[in-house]
Amino acid sequence: MKLNLGCGAKKLAGFIGVDKLQAGATDIVHDLNIFPYPFPDGSAEEIIMDNVLEHLDDVIKVMEEVYRLAAPGALVRISVPYFKSNSAFTDPTHRHFFTETSFKYFSVDNPLNFYSAARFAVLKTELIAKTEYRDAKHFFRNLLPGKRILNYFLSNIYDEIYFELRALKAPAGPQE
Repeated sequence: MKLNLGCGAKKLAGFIGVDKLQAGATDIVHDLNIFPYPFPDGSAEEIIMDNVLEHLDDVIKVMEEVYRLAAPGALVRISVPYFKSNSAFTDPTHRHFFTETSFKYFSVDNPLNFYSAARFAVLKTELIAKTEYRDAKHFFRNLLPGKRILNYFLSNIYDEIYFELRALKAPAGPQE
């Protein structure tokens, strides 16, 4: 099973769309702030959360629920507004902000991983400067050389941050 949590109107082939509102892509109506989600433990081989996690009440509880749903080795793809972008702060429904290291707190080797028992390997972290914006500010920003270095000193170089995580779970043993 593949889940698109907080799908809105974005239908993805092969994914079950879950959202608190009945939108164009919603297969199952469920508020992601209410636990547990209506799926069995270890049932998802892939989970996508595209610009939804920043809206939810408790990031740690959501990630623990994602971990519960994830099959061993499941891929989890998360896109959120980057904390140094205007879009992170302009939407009054955003409750959380994310950096390149936000998901290291769920890593086995992070000494601060005691907030949760959910464990993920961070496979990829990518800063994204969206190209679909049509205004001059974004056009010229996307032409800048050395954006990674400039990002340390300037805001609004990147719009979004994308993470790929792998659920670190042992396969279930044989049933007796």
